[in-house]
Amino acid sequence: MKPVRIGLVGCGLFGRSHLEAFRGLPDVEVPAVFDTDLDRARQLAAEFAVPRVCESLEELCALPELDAIDVVTTEDAHAKPTLHAFAEGKHVFVEKPMALDPGDCELMIQAAETAGRILMVGHILRFETKYRLVKDAVASGRFGRIVSMHARRNRPKTLLERYQRTHPALENSIHDVDLMLWYTGQRVRRLRGYQRNATGVRHADVFWGIIEFDKDAIGVVETIWLLPQQAGVGLDDAFHLVGTRGVGNVRLEPGALTFWTEAGFETPDVSYGPLVAGVAGGALREELLYFCECVRNNRPPERITAPEAAYAVEVTRALVESAVTGKDISLSS
Repeated sequence: MKPVRIGLVGCGLFGRSHLEAFRGLPDVEVPAVFDTDLDRARQLAAEFAVPRVCESLEELCALPELDAIDVVTTEDAHAKPTLHAFAEGKHVFVEKPMALDPGDCELMIQAAETAGRILMVGHILRFETKYRLVKDAVASGRFGRIVSMHARRNRPKTLLERYQRTHPALENSIHDVDLMLWYTGQRVRRLRGYQRNATGVRHADVFWGIIEFDKDAIGVVETIWLLPQQAGVGLDDAFHLVGTRGVGNVRLEPGALTFWTEAGFETPDVSYGPLVAGVAGGALREELLYFCECVRNNRPPERITAPEAAYAVEVTRALVESAVTGKDISLSS
């Protein structure tokens, strides 16, 4: 079978995770990488035996042997490489959020349609087993009509400096906004955001959002970046869904796997991208495998569509605006 050949844009932590996943996928190759920090790109390419380090985005996107471009840059830099890739006739996988500006999301969708190429956004929870099982239960009617959802996605305060480039709602809560949109299949009628800044960082370190959907469902998203690193808990994620005939609960803390060593207490990731023998598995592997299968068969992704990802950005941006202005925001259906 002809391999799917992918060019990587962005050689930071997530770029590394993607390469760890790609090297475990059958008939998938990464012949070239690019990063604005060329030294970082060269180091990662050497570690993963990637044969070519491009010196510009344009050089990478123009490579004729590539089928697709994987955009794993910072959140504010997703649009430019995506548009370059479509201009060169490549398919695109771009990490979430699709972009920070809904206008950029629309440009990316239009470019994909013009090029006749696939645009898939990395909403990884749609590929995580526990969250997918909740979706199956909702779709089968086991829970009845959804009336309430509450999600938390909390992180250690030590990560604040690294991720303060983006508001925590767009960095973290957008995962749960997307889940709620996916589970309900509804648009949003009205929302309200709340935030606090306990540590004096650029953006808030405490964020809550309340979402009213078109029918009678209510959703609450929470992300708080104040977990103590010394506790050894890397994340505190959960999702609680209440329907008229049942309840679904997802909890990722305390972890099913724990290590107790002289260095302290540790809960390794076993869901999102667990590293086993140097290869990333879990939801990240399933997500990238799905994208590669879509590319191989020239089939638009159905698990997560570009308009769905764009709407998640619109809703999450509105939550942030509400938190800043202190006012409810109504969204048109």
